[in-house]
Amino acid sequence: MTEVDILAWHDFFDTVAQVGATLAGLIFVGLTISLNQILKVDGYLSRAFAALFVQFELLIIAIAAIIPGQPPYLLGLEFIATALALFIAITLFARRFREDETSILGRRRWRAGRLFVTTVATLSPAVAGVFLIAGCWFAMYFVVPAILASGYLSIAYAWVFAVEIPRRSDLS
Repeated sequence: MTEVDILAWHDFFDTVAQVGATLAGLIFVGLTISLNQILKVDGYLSRAFAALFVQFELLIIAIAAIIPGQPPYLLGLEFIATALALFIAITLFARRFREDETSILGRRRWRAGRLFVTTVATLSPAVAGVFLIAGCWFAMYFVVPAILASGYLSIAYAWVFAVEIPRRSDLS
């Protein structure tokens, strides 16, 4: 992959940065609506952190990808460093704020699904980075699963924060 090949992805990453910022805003709205309930139930803080930080990861990756004239190996290193740093941060935060069975979608099966999607969202760019360093033409395509997984997580969490938590607290 060359700098010209990376440049072909410019508009794509420009859009990713805009969508990421928009979804982060949507999550903040949901958090604002349900902040009192979120602070009362274990696990919601972990989900909020993960949702915001996968969007932050996409923002960093998108900005790195549109820096003009950047060599592929350097972009690959940036992808790897960003992915690993945010994966570690999300994992550590999740250990600190564990979920319980009473939270919305807090059962083990749902947690395993969220863990899988979060892992795809955070580590796919690292795979892209490795392939960028290796000079593979298909490297950038490994960012796409991260974008899809991040979008899914953000929309799902925004729904839980803005709709489900208030709805269930009104029922109790």
